[in-house]
Amino acid sequence: GQPSVFLLIAGSLCGTSGADMTSTTLLLTFISGLTVAHYAAAGPPEPCPFDPCNVLKEINALKEALEARDFLCFRINVPKVAFSARTSKGGPYGNIQDDRTLTYNAVITNVGYAYNPATGIFTALVKGLYYFTFFAHGGGMDRIQLQLKKDGTVVAEIHDHPSNADTADNAGNAVFLELEQGNEVSVTLLAKTAVWGEGFVTTFSGVLLSKS
Repeated sequence: GQPSVFLLIAGSLCGTSGADMTSTTLLLTFISGLTVAHYAAAGPPEPCPFDPCNVLKEINALKEALEARDFLCFRINVPKVAFSARTSKGGPYGNIQDDRTLTYNAVITNVGYAYNPATGIFTALVKGLYYFTFFAHGGGMDRIQLQLKKDGTVVAEIHDHPSNADTADNAGNAVFLELEQGNEVSVTLLAKTAVWGEGFVTTFSGVLLSKS
């Protein structure tokens, strides 16, 4: 009967698209009209296990929930996007004559597969707020300079000058970015700079925090 229809609709609330939710709203409106017409034509009410007025209230409550796009359902439907990768290049890497995208070629985590270890580029799957970190280790005699870029524009940087006073250095930075679907984020290794390219010390990570 009608109660089973209501339970089915309520149970599927969080798994429907915009078009499906519109169709469900229309269905609820139709059921509401039928309920009113039925009890208007039926004359004096007979004993019944449920009150038609309460049924109409439940229908209206479900309609309001669908039209409001319940926030919890929105959160459930946010895709999972997260990655961490490291360099695996056999030792010191860099000191070349031109800038180039640093490929973090050893993937640790790649939920959603938005990061490409062959190119070193992360591509935003959806519009939203993202968080990125990048860290580097290097020899004290090498200059470390990495730039985090969004579609080729620098948004964060790490830089350590060479020194005779120490044998190794570490550097890191982080940034929140609002991205559109298709925006690209990567790390550039600047010319005549170097990082330690082996182990677990030179890394690049990112995660989708919220969908816009």
